[in-house]
Amino acid sequence: MSTPERDYLFMMFVEIVDFTQLRELLPKHLAWLTRKVEDGRIVVTGGLSEEDGSEGNRALAILRASSLQAAQQLVVDDPFFVEGVCRLTFRQYTPRMHAEAFGRIFSGEQSKAVSPRAI
Repeated sequence: MSTPERDYLFMMFVEIVDFTQLRELLPKHLAWLTRKVEDGRIVVTGGLSEEDGSEGNRALAILRASSLQAAQQLVVDDPFFVEGVCRLTFRQYTPRMHAEAFGRIFSGEQSKAVSPRAI
């Protein structure tokens, strides 16, 4: 009997480097992204604003994968990545403390659930 693979969390930092193709590829990218969220491989994703609140050219996603290589493999068919619209950087993320609701998304052995306080 084989041991099931354990999932880890990875932060994926996205930097848009080519705006010329972005609008054209956006519908395909959003369809791809929706599939990855639906299958649970992408936990959360969204744009990062600049310090002044303006829209920036960066985004962040948290991925579930069994290894760094598996996390990187998740995006090889993203139209933005395929066409060179973005540059990606990955970092493994190890939660140490989380709200109880987060534990339903990812129950890391090293992370302690904290119950919300009654006000």
